[in-house]
Amino acid sequence: MSRNGLLEGIREIGHDPALLLTEIGWRWSFGAIAVLVAAVSTFLILDSVSVDPRRLQAMATLNPLQLAQNIVEGIASMGALLWRVAFAAGLLLTVIWVLISALGRYATLARPALKPGASLQVCFVLSVIRAMLALASIAAWFIAGMFAAMLGSATSRSGAPDLGLMSTILCLAFLVIVGVWSTSNWFLSLVPLRPEPTWTQCLLSTLSFIRSRRDELLEISIVNGILRGGLLLVAVLLSLAVSSVITNARILVADLLAISLLYFLVADFLYMTRLVAFRRLRDEPVSQLPSAVFSHADPRTAMAQAGTPVPPNSF
Repeated sequence: MSRNGLLEGIREIGHDPALLLTEIGWRWSFGAIAVLVAAVSTFLILDSVSVDPRRLQAMATLNPLQLAQNIVEGIASMGALLWRVAFAAGLLLTVIWVLISALGRYATLARPALKPGASLQVCFVLSVIRAMLALASIAAWFIAGMFAAMLGSATSRSGAPDLGLMSTILCLAFLVIVGVWSTSNWFLSLVPLRPEPTWTQCLLSTLSFIRSRRDELLEISIVNGILRGGLLLVAVLLSLAVSSVITNARILVADLLAISLLYFLVADFLYMTRLVAFRRLRDEPVSQLPSAVFSHADPRTAMAQAGTPVPPNSF
């Protein structure tokens, strides 16, 4: 099913290129806005920093741990400005993400390969939930970092923090946070495919859909994930190869940018093939007769549970 579903997704995108172009349009538009906001925020922060050339030369002779401590002290000295800029930029990007993602997803659901789908109101609510989930994941990571630092300092020896304990805590926290975030996003990506009028009905319908087609959904997701993982590996290896060969900084930046854009393009293409495969799976009826061989019920009971008429003298 996974191979046929993904191939069907590729054929649908080939028949309707506007589906992929719409997805790329809203995702890349948000990416461009995010880069612009990050650049402006960085400029505002650096503009308030006074650079001492002699201190920079002195920092070049420090070991990595001392250098990190100096950097942390420098960041702490402008903590108020840093938090204000980070809060303003984060709030702005959150609002923009909610609006663009809701409109973009609603536009893709209007294409023949995905309709009928959720309403614009449902898409908006789901975008808010996903934004809150991302913010909660970031907050959880900061809390985990603070907890690791406190525990590492409490168990320090000779005045040095226990880096091994801190690394273990952060690694476990990273796995848990990423696991919960990715699983929740996978579930929320299925919800817009439901045509129910309210977002609560869409959530309940998605849960029923997952229970009835669990194996097929996991199969499609695993195959798609393997393809995306292989694509990421190829992009990383290609970037390393380019970085080791090209010495001109401008050409190197241009090549790395081209590799990144190509990766995002193919990744968006794979994402849409998965979405179309899920949509096709939704339309397929679940008509599997319960096996009378592996159950304690007799064949007449099995057929009755499946909704199949049982002739009086068939057994």
